[in-house]
Amino acid sequence: MTRDPSSLVDALLRAILYLRISDLTDTSTSIPRQEKAGRNKADDIRATVIKVLKDEDRSGFHTYVSRPGWDSALDMLRNRLADVLIVFKVDRATRQGIPQASEIIRIVYDTGCRFISIADGIDSNNEGWELQLMLAAHQAHRESKNTATRVTDLRADERDEGRWMGSRPYGFLVTPDRKLEPDPAEAQIIREVVAKLLDPDEPSTLRGVARWLNEQGHDSPRWASRKARIAQLEARGDQRRADKLREKPIKTPNSWSWPTVRQLVTSPVMTGYLPHKGEVYRHSVTGDMVRVGPEIISMHDYARLRALFGGRVPVHWTRPSTGARSSESKRPVTGLLVDFLHCGECGARESHDSYWVRNDKPWPRYRCNRRHFSGRCPGTLMKGDIADRLVTEAMLSRLSALDDDDPAATALAERWADYRHPDRANQRRDLEALIREEDQFLSRLEDEKLDGLFQGVRGEARFRQRYDASQAKLTSYEAQLAAIPMDVRLDLTPFKEPTLFEEAWEAYDLAERRDVLGLVLHRAWLFKARTSGVKPSLDRFKFWWVGEEEPTGIGAALTLEP
Repeated sequence: MTRDPSSLVDALLRAILYLRISDLTDTSTSIPRQEKAGRNKADDIRATVIKVLKDEDRSGFHTYVSRPGWDSALDMLRNRLADVLIVFKVDRATRQGIPQASEIIRIVYDTGCRFISIADGIDSNNEGWELQLMLAAHQAHRESKNTATRVTDLRADERDEGRWMGSRPYGFLVTPDRKLEPDPAEAQIIREVVAKLLDPDEPSTLRGVARWLNEQGHDSPRWASRKARIAQLEARGDQRRADKLREKPIKTPNSWSWPTVRQLVTSPVMTGYLPHKGEVYRHSVTGDMVRVGPEIISMHDYARLRALFGGRVPVHWTRPSTGARSSESKRPVTGLLVDFLHCGECGARESHDSYWVRNDKPWPRYRCNRRHFSGRCPGTLMKGDIADRLVTEAMLSRLSALDDDDPAATALAERWADYRHPDRANQRRDLEALIREEDQFLSRLEDEKLDGLFQGVRGEARFRQRYDASQAKLTSYEAQLAAIPMDVRLDLTPFKEPTLFEEAWEAYDLAERRDVLGLVLHRAWLFKARTSGVKPSLDRFKFWWVGEEEPTGIGAALTLEP
């Protein structure tokens, strides 16, 4: 019996199957069903499946989403490594509309390959298939746009209600009404991480914290969520789904990395507020910051973490240049004036070189960093113990000369109160952060009104409602701030009596001395001596004391790049 020559040709066809699913869950069966239908179709046309390409958890609508499986399928057709591309439905191949459908048509025209969509009945061997493909691609694109519009509206409404719509965030449990409540064990881990990062004596780095978490054996956020989900399914008696989820592989290892730690501590959800695009979400009508649950990190600590590790900082925070570590390098300091002392010639920081040897004897010194690294400054230099003594004497003279009603004395008293009562200082800083946030929000509202975003009677009413609500909160925060005791009448006698101060100063260690110096001094500048061979003296220093305006023009004698 002689076979039909066309059947011999069909038997030589090389087919590739393309499978896609946007949201791969632990119970989805779409991928196996697509593959089964594709293999049946390949058998019908007497083709051999040489490759199965998949894109799981990949959108076919968004152009910014990469789809390696789809790109590989098209490349195989362009290079004539396959004869037939089979998809279950056009919307599995693309939801980007006519432009990508045109790409498929061009490849079929250029290579002579065959395109088949099973559910749509499209086969490039049939007449008019191009029009069918265009219509199916356009319909798939419109469906995705309509779905995106509905989902966007739904999510905006859910955000206004303060409901959590994503997967469980690390540190929290999602309640049945889509609110968050702290998970006791994970919340404690987060607090320990924050304490390490903000430790005033020995602050850890992000890498150091990630290393500590791995050494302690704590599950990473993704693995912790997986285990919590499995335990939840088993508690409900759904063992089949629990076993299936347990067998599903995770692409990442169960380990912490520094980006994971950074993302964790800089997320607004840690403060109990609903995050949106990396910032605290505000109600679309009232403009209020929307809460989604209790806080794990205080607003003050969150602002400090954002200042250290985040991008744009929603509230201002400046790390104090005091303590046993440098505010810039975070390394242990060996000199009293590190972070305080700058070069008066170029403005660069002065580093403390504690290992310098002169005439076979240790000779710790302060030196200009720019001079040391690039030579682009005349440089300033002074022996460490002499500079420390001169600045201490200047600080003592400054304190002794202050009158009780001097604004500088009030500023010193406020700093001393913060030093003695850190809880009040944190409360005040939290309120100041909220006040700055409301100020920024009011400025944005005013700009939007000037840009014409609140038009008509309804627009004006909406603007007024949001503006008045924010003003009321601002007034409330300011009243709470004014009610905090400032203790400006604290007894500053130990600071103003030379004998008492010297006795206390001798008993302080380096970190305590730097703390006290930070109460009085913002910054000091060291200038070169007018002639060589003269003894170091106080007239080589310029000081910016607390309560005074910042000096200008210092370091401007040289035009240097920073």
